[in-house]
Amino acid sequence: MTNDAFPLPKFVQYENAATAKEFLGVSADNSLKVQGIARPKNEQEVIQLVQWANQHEVTLVPLSSPSGNRRHGLAGLKDAPFVVLDMSKMSRVIHADSDDAIAVIEPGVTFPEFDVQLKKHKLRSIKPFLPRASKSVLACYLEREPTTLPNEHWDSTDPLASLSLTMGNGESFRSGGAALYDDLDEALKNGARQMMASGPIGTDYTRVMLGSQGTLGITSWASIYCERIPDIEQGFLYGAEDVSTLVSIVRHLALHQLGAQYFILNRIQLAAALAKNSIHFAELVQTFSKDDMPTWCLYVNIASREVMPEESMQWQLADLLSMVDTLPVTCISQQSPNYLSELETRLHSPSKEFYKDVPYGTHTDVFCITQMSNAADLVNVAHSLLAGISNIQVGVYLQPMIQGTNCHVEISLFHTNEQSEKLADVEMKLVTALADNGGFFSRPYGKWSEDAFSRNETIVPHLRRVKEIFDPAGILSPGKLCY
Repeated sequence: MTNDAFPLPKFVQYENAATAKEFLGVSADNSLKVQGIARPKNEQEVIQLVQWANQHEVTLVPLSSPSGNRRHGLAGLKDAPFVVLDMSKMSRVIHADSDDAIAVIEPGVTFPEFDVQLKKHKLRSIKPFLPRASKSVLACYLEREPTTLPNEHWDSTDPLASLSLTMGNGESFRSGGAALYDDLDEALKNGARQMMASGPIGTDYTRVMLGSQGTLGITSWASIYCERIPDIEQGFLYGAEDVSTLVSIVRHLALHQLGAQYFILNRIQLAAALAKNSIHFAELVQTFSKDDMPTWCLYVNIASREVMPEESMQWQLADLLSMVDTLPVTCISQQSPNYLSELETRLHSPSKEFYKDVPYGTHTDVFCITQMSNAADLVNVAHSLLAGISNIQVGVYLQPMIQGTNCHVEISLFHTNEQSEKLADVEMKLVTALADNGGFFSRPYGKWSEDAFSRNETIVPHLRRVKEIFDPAGILSPGKLCY
């Protein structure tokens, strides 16, 4: 497909392949067959563009973040010409509501921009672990990236609620509470809030869209839940040699609804999270080893809001400390408070560069979910597989999900660009090993999807039928997942 093969859309900003490759962050001679980039300014232009693409059989690949690496956004695409659908120009925070702790945003909104607007309403965004500053908020939630607030995670859709969609066939649809009014401004003016994810009636298209990687529809705006800024909060960083010790604390936090944020890192992942550059990363790894930094670290943030905040903090702290005092743990934040303060700064103020690329310039990661009780076993499986590989640093991040019942297990291999090809086979071996031992790949990217779907082939025809319903011409991101 060339620019002469179809009439260019006149109703939307459209630029050539060179501009598209610059946006994707790839070299001009990269093998991606990108033909151009379309930049809609509003939902009506999105609808027109999808209808145009159906008419002219043009493949669209929607992306939302205004800049940054597109590892997952471009993973698994078929080797065919496509047009980038850049949603980053739609970047309005349409509404924020302190009463219901909910906001309505477009896909181009990033976390720093969002937090500036939310702060006026005594709210802040619910974040995944250290997203880069240019990361689309909506893209994170649509991809079900785990957030650091497991006690506020009641369902796999959280913190996402209603969506305004353009399906692959060009039809528009609003899910959940967004379906009550045709006009969003009128709905907000009349006090209607798009708080429900499911509906209307028995439909739940919000859930269908989650994790679909842009293969079924395009979201023009969505309502999302936010975190109320606590009246009082206090962070702690604990360490232990056995990850199971920290898992037991996590289970206690979830059972008793203690704390706002909590997650587990090994010390390599902590070094990457704190590093300012590659030299600083190497210094931190060396310092952690020399100072006998515990192998595993648990971050806990205890927070209280509104009603009797001092009393709430008192009983939460007493409960946490009584638990910790019975276990072989070290209070890192007491011995090295600078590590805690720097980590907390980064948790609330995303950096321009993605933290995993700071140590060596690039990285390989593999992640899945499992039961909290199986997380330590999966970590041991990964360590056994990676034991013989030299010249890489292995980081581990464990994020409890859905009230601490599930756990996101993430293995990060920090390495140089020269090692990338060598580690491609290791990546797939790690995917297979984790899946063999109970890891569930709910977000399979690229080649991971081959392993993930081969383990449950009976579901593939049903998923393809869903694709046929939402995107019968197959114009949206073909090649991803099992489509």
